[in-house]
Amino acid sequence: MSTFSWPKYPQTDEEFDALMSAIDSALAAQGVSPAGRPLHTGFKFWEAFKWNGQVVPAKTLADVPGFAGDVLMAKANRWYEQTYAEKLNMDWAYGHVPVRLGNAIWRVRFGVTYGQVSLFLDRNLGNRGVKIGSQGTPASYNVLCAVEELPQGMVDKLSEPVLDEYFGFYVSTFQSLQWRQELPRTELLLSGCDDFDQSTADIMAQRYPQARWAAQQAIEKTLKGLLLIGGTKPPRGGANGHNLKHLGELLQSAHHISVSAAVLDLASCSPKVRYGEEPSNEAQALLANHAVLAVLEQLRSSSKISSLLALAEEQRE
Repeated sequence: MSTFSWPKYPQTDEEFDALMSAIDSALAAQGVSPAGRPLHTGFKFWEAFKWNGQVVPAKTLADVPGFAGDVLMAKANRWYEQTYAEKLNMDWAYGHVPVRLGNAIWRVRFGVTYGQVSLFLDRNLGNRGVKIGSQGTPASYNVLCAVEELPQGMVDKLSEPVLDEYFGFYVSTFQSLQWRQELPRTELLLSGCDDFDQSTADIMAQRYPQARWAAQQAIEKTLKGLLLIGGTKPPRGGANGHNLKHLGELLQSAHHISVSAAVLDLASCSPKVRYGEEPSNEAQALLANHAVLAVLEQLRSSSKISSLLALAEEQRE
């Protein structure tokens, strides 16, 4: 896949329209649907200008003069809205995660939020919270409503410890997925996001071997993507090509960022799982999927991660 290039940042509306038309054509050629193109446009900006900003900035920024920073992305999102309208309808979320509640696996949606939102848990699913905050009444959200198709009858049967555990899991995962969204838009890191989404989809479809492999790939590409940002060349093949523990050790030795070997073990699997040569079950798949989230949480919480990501900023300048 060739890298998108453009001579310079746009200075006029005409230059901006030409840039967006070129990006739209490039994404169409890659097979990206209109609904998915706004999320991929930031990566094209990065390829062309080493741009780094919010993929979903405040819509009001589209009215700000100029084409710098988040203003550029806001205008790009408005360009897509005006160009494709209803074809853009999609689920704006940081991601979806499988969670066991009771004796079933449920899909939980982690929606994109704007500004400050207070998260709470209420057994009453009719209490969704306050969608749009106002002075004196902040926006809020009942995290049980994020569980898709969850009936009130199931909620009534869940114990308080289970609900407490779910609330902690939701808050931690929301922070990690939001942090992941703000990472540099490199090809490996973006591909790792896609692999995690595929792992979730495979679990919900009861394709447990594929779910494990996708989770392994999500961690592998995330660690390799960060190593490359830090100037450390990861193995591309051989005995350590898919060795998550080895990648974790590289990240520790080169950049002093620790990732739990025990967590990496939960997601590690052989390529044999893809061919049914290694047995897989629901429990293994769910542990592997959640291991991805645990890795993201450990990376996000590291005191050294900002120093590594600063290298990406230097590369863009």
